[in-house]
Amino acid sequence: MNFYPLFAVLLVGLIASGIVKDFGPMKRAEKRAMEEGKVLRDGANPLIGKELVEMKPYEGIKPNVFLNFVAPVIMIITIALGTYFALGSAKTMEAFLFTAICMGISMFIQGIPFKEIMETVTAGIKSGVPAVTLLALAYSVNALSKTMGTANFIIKSCEGFLSPSILPAIIFLVACVMAFATGSSWGTFAICMPIALPLAFAYTGGEITTLVVACFAAVAGGGVFGDHCSPLSDTTILASTGAGADHIDHVRTQLPYSLCCGTIALIAYLILGFTSL
Repeated sequence: MNFYPLFAVLLVGLIASGIVKDFGPMKRAEKRAMEEGKVLRDGANPLIGKELVEMKPYEGIKPNVFLNFVAPVIMIITIALGTYFALGSAKTMEAFLFTAICMGISMFIQGIPFKEIMETVTAGIKSGVPAVTLLALAYSVNALSKTMGTANFIIKSCEGFLSPSILPAIIFLVACVMAFATGSSWGTFAICMPIALPLAFAYTGGEITTLVVACFAAVAGGGVFGDHCSPLSDTTILASTGAGADHIDHVRTQLPYSLCCGTIALIAYLILGFTSL
């Protein structure tokens, strides 16, 4: 019953296969990239340092898929999972650090001078500063919204007109607004779950029914909505960084897709609410 993520995955597949065409700001961006060769609009501020944008492949070196891609991924997963099971805590940072060192050694073996490797390391660290700065500011806004009681205000505003038939839909809508406003899916889960589930149980007399499960799923789906398109979400910020895109442009291009899936999910919860009683 977690409709939003299911519809989001389905929409991605439909767009990737060409069955559904791009629309909204994304359509204009795709058209610009195809016709003008510009992956960034004029005046855009990509959320990545210019060091990586301007970096060129080292001449005379043929990339090795295993050494430069497969092996690092295997190392990170193996160390993270291995330390989790052996020590009870996944040493993720150590996994990335060890992998970075191994990648430097493999680049040296492939024939890239040590000086070039160190310059690449320095450039990579510099390029991560914009994302770290924005994440720090986003966490500050998140903390401010929690202090001001934004989430509790949203919930209190909706309690007066709740009924069993519209409860899943209202909970989903509240979770979406909360996650978008705070940029935190886990924060949304932590605040909404202790309120949404007792409300659902109150209507079912303490029985675990379709209504209870739907309300649980509605909170989960609403939180994911915020992660997908909130400019304050760490996942949205890191997506902009990974793509080297202007952060607000990324939000604008993703929002119509998220709203489309969210609207369909809202309708599905309304149908479920009225038919499950």
